[in-house]
Amino acid sequence: MNMYDWRRDEAIRAAKRREWERLRDERRRRHVDLAIACASVAGLVLALGIGIVDANAGEMSVNPGAEISQCEAPYGWPVETVVIEQEFERPLNAWSPGHRGVDLAAETGTAILAPKAGTVSFAGKVAGKDVVSVRHSNGVISTFEPAGTHFAVGSKVARGQVIGTVEGESDHCGDRCLHWGLKRGAADYMDPEHVTGNKRIALKPVG
Repeated sequence: MNMYDWRRDEAIRAAKRREWERLRDERRRRHVDLAIACASVAGLVLALGIGIVDANAGEMSVNPGAEISQCEAPYGWPVETVVIEQEFERPLNAWSPGHRGVDLAAETGTAILAPKAGTVSFAGKVAGKDVVSVRHSNGVISTFEPAGTHFAVGSKVARGQVIGTVEGESDHCGDRCLHWGLKRGAADYMDPEHVTGNKRIALKPVG
């Protein structure tokens, strides 16, 4: 190889090295630009999620009410302190055995809260049991026993309103619990635990 060939090969290698360095720097710039863009989008999403900027005060204001309304569970619990004596057990069909609701620990006189707005549809005796039922706007019926109420059938009640007290007779757990059943249609029983909020609950140990 003569001097000319050596210098030519060296020039080619140098040109290739410069091109490789140019491409490397370009890739690095693209990565930095992408990281900045992602950080900007994340910051915008966070700002929109937390609140809105007050242009006058230069501070961020939070609207907690909007967040609560979006995250509110379809139903609330009908008692303040939630201790489940017996869980829901779906029957195989309308006449099969099962547990068509939940039994909540409650002494006689415990206030019963409307789990959802609705209309008192029944208050009285059913097969010797004291029952109060509320029909909600979506057609689902809440049934409580043993229960008594001073509301007349047809009365409107609001979510969380005291609609009665634990009292009377029941074949679930006597005078130490409130049975709450949810029924949609003729025989479509729902599990109350699946439609209530994340309020702390406790399962009472068996035995």
